[in-house]
Amino acid sequence: MNILQMFRDEANRLLKDTGIELKVEEAKEDFGDFTLPCFALAKKFHKNPAQIAREIVEKMDKSEYFERVEAVGPYINFWISPKKLSEITLKSIIDGDIFKFEPRGKIIVEHTSANPTGPLHVGRTRNSIIGDTMARILGRYGYDVEVQYFVNDVGKQVATLLWGIRNLRLETSGERGDYKYVPYYQEAYRQLEREEGIEREIQEIIWKYERGDEELRILAREYVGSILSGIEESLNRINVHFDRFVWESSLIERAREIAERLKERIKEENGAFYVDLKELGIEGKERLFLFRSDGTTLYPLRDIAYHLYKAQISRENIDVLGEDHKLHFEAIKKIVEMLNKEISLRALFYSFVKLPEGKMSTRKGRVIYLDDLVDEAERRVLELLKNREYGEMERENIAKSIAVGAIRFHILNVQEEKPMTFKWEDALNFEGESGPFIQYTHARAASILRKVEWGGKYDPSLVSHTQEIKLLKLMARYSDVLRRAAENLSPYIVAKYAYALASQFNQFYRDCPVLKESEDVRNYRLALVTGFKKLIKEVLGLLGIEAPEKM
Repeated sequence: MNILQMFRDEANRLLKDTGIELKVEEAKEDFGDFTLPCFALAKKFHKNPAQIAREIVEKMDKSEYFERVEAVGPYINFWISPKKLSEITLKSIIDGDIFKFEPRGKIIVEHTSANPTGPLHVGRTRNSIIGDTMARILGRYGYDVEVQYFVNDVGKQVATLLWGIRNLRLETSGERGDYKYVPYYQEAYRQLEREEGIEREIQEIIWKYERGDEELRILAREYVGSILSGIEESLNRINVHFDRFVWESSLIERAREIAERLKERIKEENGAFYVDLKELGIEGKERLFLFRSDGTTLYPLRDIAYHLYKAQISRENIDVLGEDHKLHFEAIKKIVEMLNKEISLRALFYSFVKLPEGKMSTRKGRVIYLDDLVDEAERRVLELLKNREYGEMERENIAKSIAVGAIRFHILNVQEEKPMTFKWEDALNFEGESGPFIQYTHARAASILRKVEWGGKYDPSLVSHTQEIKLLKLMARYSDVLRRAAENLSPYIVAKYAYALASQFNQFYRDCPVLKESEDVRNYRLALVTGFKKLIKEVLGLLGIEAPEKM
């Protein structure tokens, strides 16, 4: 249910009844809620736009949807009726109608897909959080969403890991596979750089693995599967989950079949085979190699196979990718759409996350893992909550909720295509543009409602205060916000909306007493608080953030 669209449609109907087919636009603040510039009508009516505006308003019928409609120079400005807005908005939120959208069919969102050679690091976390949030938004918008992780268990990196496990004897610690086996991968790469013979051994592993060597397949499933379980455990800590894991090795034969369909476009160089991207109209990258000289497949060919596999499940597909994958995606998209004209393939590109030097400890000084980030966030939040009167278990649960909210919101609150630096002072600022601030605002609303018994009855016509009206107008924007976020593939839009909602509620709380008012006004404002609480919890859920009842 799109509340603002109802008012837009009513404004357009009023205009149409006077013979005007133009559509209203969003108005600037203090100039109504919608406006119609009349400049385009001057030529048709041979009159001054200001005169046209006055004449249209004089012909226009009254409507309960608008408090007033007035001509201001060459503009017709529409002011929404606060009483009608209050009536529709509160009912639609409290009843849940505002959260219902038309079914839109199947869609696959693929994100993260980190190489399973060790724990997930912070650099990949933005992919996971953006991808998970995008899936949540699309699901609410009406799509039947399936979230996939493409497990890269084929290729040089996994072959290097398997070589290390076969040939090295290392002292490792930890029960989780991602931490236990990453030293084998790291040491194998160090030895690979020093000894040329190891390169041949790794290439032999790739060759045998592709041709179905049973020992290697079992080895890969055991160790790669163990590492993948660790990655999944890390992601679960920040509320990221998957519906399906697709193993790259399962697509090798399919990839070879696809190469047959591309044989007229495949060219050879020193025994390796590629597609000339210039011939496909792609600039910036000349060749996309599909086979090595020994006949083993390369990732781009298997990636094409994966996208065609996804097309069998869903026509619509979204990849969440780092900005450095733009050319690769463009090439894959061109080839996939050439082989299957029905597929709709889009990408959500993001820039990378940095951490200020010296702010956190690292493992072996190389990378900062996601688990480090969550542990540090929980430690900092527990320190902030140490003087609050909570039981130990309650304090830990609230701390986990705030820590995850801080991480997720801080990452989502920067436009996807812009690089960001993770700063604890911003992420954990309870009074700034942060996840904890929004969570605290939800808890504040919950606290108000806990203090009184309210039967649910209220009079929506009692709306009067400016801050009530501003909050209602912002709440009414929910459907529009969700539509823009879904259509533009931008979770950032929802993050900004969450903060705007929380900020506006706090202004309402400051200026509009709830419990100390007369019974009728109190009941109305309790309905407004109830509607806000339900809406902000929904919006936080779209961001993958929990809404604690108290903080």
